[in-house]
Amino acid sequence: MIQKQFAKALDGISTLYMRTQKKKRHEIFFEGGIKEFLAGADSLEPMKYFANTGAVPEVTITKSARQRGYDLKFFRFESFVKTPHESNNTVHGRLYEIHGKPDAPAVVVLHGWHMESYNFFDYYCRLLIRAGFNAVLIDLPYHMNRRAPHSFHGEFTVSDDPALTFLVMHQSVSDVEAAINWLKSRGAPLIGMFGVSYGAMLSGLVGCVEPSVSFMMLVVPPVDLYDFFTQSQLGRLFENQNPVMFGEIAQYKEMFDSISLLNLKPQMSPERIFLALAEYDGMVRSPKIDELWRAWERPYMERYEHGHLSVIMLNPSMNRDMRRWLKTIHDPSANA
Repeated sequence: MIQKQFAKALDGISTLYMRTQKKKRHEIFFEGGIKEFLAGADSLEPMKYFANTGAVPEVTITKSARQRGYDLKFFRFESFVKTPHESNNTVHGRLYEIHGKPDAPAVVVLHGWHMESYNFFDYYCRLLIRAGFNAVLIDLPYHMNRRAPHSFHGEFTVSDDPALTFLVMHQSVSDVEAAINWLKSRGAPLIGMFGVSYGAMLSGLVGCVEPSVSFMMLVVPPVDLYDFFTQSQLGRLFENQNPVMFGEIAQYKEMFDSISLLNLKPQMSPERIFLALAEYDGMVRSPKIDELWRAWERPYMERYEHGHLSVIMLNPSMNRDMRRWLKTIHDPSANA
């Protein structure tokens, strides 16, 4: 009971903090509207809309630091998808590279919506290093180094401009695919995805449209965006921050359904998928993750007596489960 109360309180405090981040304006960047913006873009066909062009970005290493067992390299490259904010169009990231193994198997790591710090994701990148994988942690659009001037982290990820919202989704997937292409050009024989919350949803989306992804780890993903926006606690936050789009969201249901993980098929077999569900999740509806587990033919899944934040911040059980499961990726004959 104490664990449940603590987990829900932590989620409540986080949501309350996010509610203090008020938009200063409600801007429309695409006056023609969503239909004109997506005309001819195969918007309801994710395999086409999010198709990997195969382009390898020109990556610049801006700084490097030698750590125990790995090199930490800071990098940037230009996004192939452009948005109205120039600062958002440069992708920033960190490469955690095992000493002497630039061509080791690799994992692309994605943080959640409204994240302002790398702290916990840095920890999981180091966990991946110890498990024998290089790790690439990239800033998602409008977060961290990509935040638009005078905005809060993630402010334009979803907005009152539905065209920008779908453009950002496209840019997010394109940036991950560019990172994957870069890793492949460096000789990575195996590439996986690891994401938390919104980053887990994006990781799952990439894992469904990109054949190069061999495995994925999804921690508390919002698997159905329409349900997330209209039924979850974070959906209430979205409504508060984006009243115009929320008032019209029903007309976009078909589009949200087209990119729902429930309606997509992973590129890998079920045993190469790790799902984490938080029993006391105060932000993402956990029954939807159960629904995803069934839709994806019952992949490996762990249920934790945690909330949305504590499952990633204060959960040594998941850390052990992930390390054990990752051994099956190196050696498929191992018992997960």
